Amino acid sequence: MSFDLHVTELLKQCRQRIYLLRHFRSQRLSTDQMNMVFVGLIVSRLLYALPAWDVLVSAGQAGRIDAFSKRTHKWVFSKDIVTLNELLVNCNSSLFQKMRSPVHCLNSLLQSKKTMDNQLRNRHCQYVLPQCNLNVCKHSFVNWCLFTL
Repeated sequence: MSFDLHVTELLKQCRQRIYLLRHFRSQRLSTDQMNMVFVGLIVSRLLYALPAWDVLVSAGQAGRIDAFSKRTHKWVFSKDIVTLNELLVNCNSSLFQKMRSPVHCLNSLLQSKKTMDNQLRNRHCQYVLPQCNLNVCKHSFVNWCLFTL
């Protein structure tokens, strides 16, 4: 499955929003105000459903998004260069923290918590880690969070 069409459409929408940013810059908005508008128009579009589709994006497609981010920083629309990987880690860690709450609707996707009789070293994960043989399984949101966060 290729997400090339999705990434192309996403970048097209972001480029259309750059037109608005240029208009705001001609209205003499400050750097802080431009960054706020950039986050609202561009970063919010990149973050929409990011945990769902990011695992299927190739390195070349992620590079296209990162190159777009570098250009917006060069054009002084944003204060920082925002990479797709940074957005993914921030977005996923935020969602995973919410998901760990027992009242969250996604909490049932987590495996049961491990019982550790002898704790020899600190573990980063308190849940039972699933056995993953397929690449798609390894890169699913829940497994990605369990193995990396």
